[in-house]
Amino acid sequence: MEFIWKVLSQRKNRKMYKETRMSEVKITDGLIYKKRNIVKEKTIPYIRKALNNELDGVEPSGAFENFRIAAGESDRNFYGLVSQDSDVFKWMEAVSLSLQYENKEMQAYLDEAIDLLGRAQQKNGYLNTYYIIHGLQDRWHYLKESCQLYCAGHLIEAAVSAYQTIQNTKLLEIARAYADYIDYSFGLEEGKIHGYDGHAEIELSLYRLYEETDEERYKILADYFVEERGKKPYFFSKESRNQMVRNNLVYELEENNYQHSQSHLPIREQTEPVGHAVKAMYYYTAAVDKARLNDDKELFVHMCDLWQSVVSQKMYLTGAIGACAYGESFSYPYDLPTDLMYGETCAAIGLFLLSYHMLLVETDSRYGDIMERTLYNAILVGMSESGTEFFYTNALEIDPKKCEKRQDYSHLKSKRQTWFDCPCCPPNIARLLMGMNKYIYTGDRNELNVHLFIGSSIQKDGWEVQQETVYPDNGKVRFRVKRDDSEKGVFRVRIPDWCNHYNVSMDGEQLNVTIRKGYLEIAKEEWSKESILEINFDMQPQKVYGSLKVSSLTGKTAVAYGPLVYCAEEADNQDLHTLYIKRDGKMRYEGGRLIVDGYRAIERNDGLYGVKAPDYEEARLCLVPYYSWGNRSKGAMTVFLKER
Repeated sequence: MEFIWKVLSQRKNRKMYKETRMSEVKITDGLIYKKRNIVKEKTIPYIRKALNNELDGVEPSGAFENFRIAAGESDRNFYGLVSQDSDVFKWMEAVSLSLQYENKEMQAYLDEAIDLLGRAQQKNGYLNTYYIIHGLQDRWHYLKESCQLYCAGHLIEAAVSAYQTIQNTKLLEIARAYADYIDYSFGLEEGKIHGYDGHAEIELSLYRLYEETDEERYKILADYFVEERGKKPYFFSKESRNQMVRNNLVYELEENNYQHSQSHLPIREQTEPVGHAVKAMYYYTAAVDKARLNDDKELFVHMCDLWQSVVSQKMYLTGAIGACAYGESFSYPYDLPTDLMYGETCAAIGLFLLSYHMLLVETDSRYGDIMERTLYNAILVGMSESGTEFFYTNALEIDPKKCEKRQDYSHLKSKRQTWFDCPCCPPNIARLLMGMNKYIYTGDRNELNVHLFIGSSIQKDGWEVQQETVYPDNGKVRFRVKRDDSEKGVFRVRIPDWCNHYNVSMDGEQLNVTIRKGYLEIAKEEWSKESILEINFDMQPQKVYGSLKVSSLTGKTAVAYGPLVYCAEEADNQDLHTLYIKRDGKMRYEGGRLIVDGYRAIERNDGLYGVKAPDYEEARLCLVPYYSWGNRSKGAMTVFLKER
């Protein structure tokens, strides 16, 4: 292990960074810019109405009403799931991030929500509607599935984002009071609870709070939660089940299923991603932060191994993770069914966040490649073009009849839903897209790294960079880089893993470049005070094949164009199961669609079975970006097609 770290530590592009602040970056153009505008104008107001039970025909939420009950302003009964406070907090974070653009109406709604939280909060800082309503004597009970610290984590994240974006101190004070009470209640000291939450989140939020406030106690507490999980005797084995709480759970697993919450082993002993995919990603992200903030070399190398295990054995082509509907969990290595898969949107967001936090420690294109893959495929697919319909699960193959008629496919939908009884994904998408500013770049005074190709500008530590691109429509990216002549610095740009050919020019002249760990690297002495760097990544349609270890993909191929995975949709192609892609056929890009040469199988038997092989006729297949499917008529969809 020490040898591995020594090699890793010698890499010039290994350097620890802090998160890029929202105020340092502005997104100006492109697909993500358009999606953010939809979130700001449509999704955020829609979620507020849903959480307030103001939408006709949408499943009731009760989320805001629960806070009114907790504040003594309503005599209704608690309604919904124990995790519902987190939906309010994620929405508040999305609103806060959206207020980088003036929005008086949303500002008023946010202020109203903050005031409500303040009235519901207990004098000791505790703030959880379920236990305030049902009895504070039971707080910190049944942590395995009551989501108390999980909800607290999302409150803290919302508060940090609100402070960073709009300098809101009131929400930060509420969050700090709760964090202080959690610190008073948990830890190794005598009289404290020697436990943790069943759903990791508090850990990574405390690290964010520490970095914002410089309060060492928060980091120490986060360190404790990261290291305590999985130690024997198991904390959850000592907890008593609370029947009252069980009535408000999404689902309930076996009492001794410790893998579900990654509490079966301490983090340093875990060798394979198991259990609930979202919980795993949040926990791994916190562990990476622990390694970064404590300069824990051994732990970071270990997390590299776990990350690699996810993306090389348990990740779909789109960046989706979590193959099993039962427990929303990982399966065994290479078990990646395309039709029965789960692929929760929140799990893809978790993998995106984990990969970004890996980049805060090591500038390696592997992490940026996965961020890109998940963003443009497994995340964007979770929200409709209107911004008001959503997928919770995201399979790579959908048959509406199976979804409607077979119980084992009931977790899948052939059409986005207006809301869910567990609505974790919509506000999670909203907060991620509104916070995209900080994920594009990392760096400091000495270096600036470009991870994502999104029309944007950054002013940070003496760097002034304008990025111009219509990516992913094409692979042309233009950077206007300004840097004081007296300042040294290195400018890096990720080379996408899908790109086989590219050319680079600076101020109109071809440039020979250095490549390190998948990043094009240009030292300060190679540019003037203001230079134009132009990169053209050759973007061509490509067939993508799965490993033969993945039985569900044998004999099949998918098609990608740049970072986008494409799919066949019934709106363009009838009887998808009869279609084949021609092995040596042509593929061409036409206005956002791919036209692919293929075949259609023709039936030659009269009955259910027969001895005649099918005939094949040539067919033109029309493919659309996976993220965009399901925005037209209801119908079948598939990413992988047979090839002949």
